[in-house]
Amino acid sequence: MLARTRPALLLSACALGLAGCALNPVTGARELVLISTEQEIALGADAAPEFEKEFGGKVASAALQDYIRTVGAKVAAVSDRPMPYEYTLLASDVPNAFALPGGKIFITAGLVKAMTNERQLAAVLGHETGHVAARHSVKQMQKQMGAQLLIEIASRAGGADTTQGAADVAKVVSTMALMKYSRDDEYQADQVGIEYAARAGYNPWGMVELLNVLLSLQEQEPGRLEEMFQTHPLSSKRIGEAQAILTGNPAYSKWTADVQDPNAASFQRMRQTLIQTLK
Repeated sequence: MLARTRPALLLSACALGLAGCALNPVTGARELVLISTEQEIALGADAAPEFEKEFGGKVASAALQDYIRTVGAKVAAVSDRPMPYEYTLLASDVPNAFALPGGKIFITAGLVKAMTNERQLAAVLGHETGHVAARHSVKQMQKQMGAQLLIEIASRAGGADTTQGAADVAKVVSTMALMKYSRDDEYQADQVGIEYAARAGYNPWGMVELLNVLLSLQEQEPGRLEEMFQTHPLSSKRIGEAQAILTGNPAYSKWTADVQDPNAASFQRMRQTLIQTLK
């Protein structure tokens, strides 16, 4: 096993611009990266099937999946990090959204049904895309697993899905995906989600609306969102931070909270179809 000082030594190497380091696509900062982008993508691909099963499987409607993918594609097109992003609607009625390493992004039916417009959907997909773009899930795995174990797991990713090794990879990655992001990661993903939504042509106030919807649900049904808040901590301060980004940045001055969503009708049709599909 690598010594405990090894990550610190690697970080020092980053400062010197040596191997094992890369620029963060979102922040531009140099940081420790233990696995390649190809390995990251393989990790997510290995974990996705079991992850989908755990949350009720895919919603069995091509039209609904296309809707989610269409909104996601608009967000992916403006991401700071080109990746094979894939957006999937899961049947679980528990509100949640997740991002696996490499760009596999999931949103549950329960969360979509809690929303009232498409800009809120764009905001949450932008938030999860931000986690991937900023490598939050990979950095979390590095922190939780350590250098040697992560490198070992990554080296086994992308093998035949019938092997025990692939199953082990999937289990580890799925477990990591359900671990709590740091407060700083959540704030950054909110900021990036706001930016990506705006770049994609959506009113970025959808992020504040979404966070308020979640806070309201938490107050009404505390246990229902417990799972989501384990991975995505929510507080009034987080909502305030999102509002400050929107009111303090001239780039967002053309949008206001009361602007009508031009896609409201199509979103409501999709939402009603989802409700009927899952009856």
